[in-house]
Amino acid sequence: MEHIMEFYLLRVGIIAAVVVGLVILGIVVLVVVKKLGLLGQAKNVVGPVLQRRSQDTGLKGTVAKVVLDRLDDPRSR
Repeated sequence: MEHIMEFYLLRVGIIAAVVVGLVILGIVVLVVVKKLGLLGQAKNVVGPVLQRRSQDTGLKGTVAKVVLDRLDDPRSR
């Protein structure tokens, strides 16, 4: 039973590490795009996809709405 608990703990740790890594990678990409002044071009490319995804229910739709609102926010430029 102890080995099973260790396996589950290891699995949860790996999943948490991957999620944190993806969040950090997303933040780095956003900062680099903003510093290079390519946010307008990125908005034109990502905008249609986010508009379609924002109509979904659940987590995908919520995240798409938040990102779309953030891209449209004039304070973010």
